[in-house]
Amino acid sequence: MNKNLSLIFSAMLVFSLIAVVPLVVAEGGTVDGGVSVGVDGSNNAPIVCQDSTQRSWYPNDQTIKTADVYGSSGTNIYGDTFYEVDARGSYAFAGELLMYYIYVGDEDGKTNIEDVTLTKDGVAIGNCAVVDDAVDPLTDLSSFSCNPNDLTGLDSDDGNIYACIVTVQSGWNGDAELSVKATDEEGNIGLLSSSDLLTFNPDLSVTLTGSVSFGTVEEGDSVTSNTVFLNNVGSDGVVMDMYIGSDDYFTDSSTGTALCVNENGGAATNGIHYTQFSYYATKGSLDSGANNADHEGLGAGDGTSDFNPGEICNANDDEYTPLTSYSGDIEDDCRIINHLEQGSFLTQGQSMSLTFQLDVPAVCEGSFTDGKFHFTGRVV
Repeated sequence: MNKNLSLIFSAMLVFSLIAVVPLVVAEGGTVDGGVSVGVDGSNNAPIVCQDSTQRSWYPNDQTIKTADVYGSSGTNIYGDTFYEVDARGSYAFAGELLMYYIYVGDEDGKTNIEDVTLTKDGVAIGNCAVVDDAVDPLTDLSSFSCNPNDLTGLDSDDGNIYACIVTVQSGWNGDAELSVKATDEEGNIGLLSSSDLLTFNPDLSVTLTGSVSFGTVEEGDSVTSNTVFLNNVGSDGVVMDMYIGSDDYFTDSSTGTALCVNENGGAATNGIHYTQFSYYATKGSLDSGANNADHEGLGAGDGTSDFNPGEICNANDDEYTPLTSYSGDIEDDCRIINHLEQGSFLTQGQSMSLTFQLDVPAVCEGSFTDGKFHFTGRVV
């Protein structure tokens, strides 16, 4: 699954979504939670606890790019590599790894434990493997979410620590609850009391409201367009890092008789060169006016290629940022707001406002109608 969402806008269909959320109000302004205290010595089901401090995630081949840029990697105490990305929401894509570490104990001894499985909406999706078979519940489970009363009487021969690691499948879609189930040889079932609610393989949907127009202009003028709005409205909570590029030329597709001299070098053509365009973007209190490519994101600003958008994607004195030529490769584009690490992120329900500027060459005449600005989003 390619985690780039590329949008080309010449005409635009806008989707409007209304989410109805039920409101629950408890009488008196409080919500009561029932607690039942009792002792039942007849239940010999396995005890299941989670090491919540080591719950981990590892990206797939596409999402590792933003995980490297905007996150940090490490190795947990069980020897597995993981990433932490602060901006990421509760979603996972095919090929990503989810890792849970579980203690399972049984009063009849660990040899009586038959199966430990990770479950998705109560259905087993993978077996868990023992990573530590010499566990003293009284001293080794300080980071585990266990009820101390459940561990009374258990010793190191009565339980193991398991790693439950699953690869997200391409056929999983929508919200699902992940948890762990343990079964002993008598068929008694122990369930992990905690769970994760994740959205698997969510849709990626970014839309643009409006179309760009500069109206009728004069040779040598600097003119601004109307404002258009880039919206993350249907991506099920997915955070997108947004980039922008321009066509090489904006041409007269009707007659082909227009003429425009590129003032940044090159011969006269029947098109306006991409270097004549720049943009200004806002997102809430943030804007692109201070763009300095300090946070170039996935662009090739590390000097590894001949094209370096980090040298180009800097705002001018008028706070407009020159556009790059769109090649289809995100590394040739500008992060829309690049002077802040999370400046160019769009989360669910967020929008950016974009206004474009055209520096009309001193020699330019005709009607230029065929050109596009390209927006690309990379999943964080």
